[in-house]
Amino acid sequence: MDFNIYLIGDKNFFESEKRYLEVLNKCFDGGVRAFQLRQKDVAVREFISLGEKIKKITDKYKDVKLFVNDRIDVALALEAYGVHLNKNSIPIKAVKEKAKNLKVFYSSHSVCEVITAQDEGADAVTFSPIFKIKNQDFEQGVGLLKKAVNLAGIPVFALGGINKRNIGRIRDAGAKYIAVQSGILMEDDIYGTVKFLSENLS
Repeated sequence: MDFNIYLIGDKNFFESEKRYLEVLNKCFDGGVRAFQLRQKDVAVREFISLGEKIKKITDKYKDVKLFVNDRIDVALALEAYGVHLNKNSIPIKAVKEKAKNLKVFYSSHSVCEVITAQDEGADAVTFSPIFKIKNQDFEQGVGLLKKAVNLAGIPVFALGGINKRNIGRIRDAGAKYIAVQSGILMEDDIYGTVKFLSENLS
């Protein structure tokens, strides 16, 4: 895996789409090299329209990989690098058979799900939530993260409440990869945040 930070997008953090796209530019300038297009509250046409705008930005950087949350049709339409699936999505094996060029990430919420996704052909998984996040009391904790990392033969991206203040705990659990949303998007110094997170994973 040639990136260790997987940025998950959400334009609802911002006052306008224009501001959202400006922040994404800053993220990629700062060194983010993988981005998941995720926007659950819009119709498919609007989702594709937003994706096309973001694809123009990622294409500018050449080495930024675009993933699409859940929608294989949108991923194919945008010529994305990969798709991110969950338990309600089309099965991993079906994507691997029908869309061989797409990399497949999978949302896992237990060590068992990590291993199952690996066995079904996922290229990587997110494991969440590591820390408590808004409107959710449950957390995996770094102990289960360490177990998942040690048992998996594919990259495990720690997800959920990760930021500059707790990245050391992620590193100490043996994780080399993180998936982040507000921990980057909501920071004032995006360039410095990306650099700090990346350096503290190695």
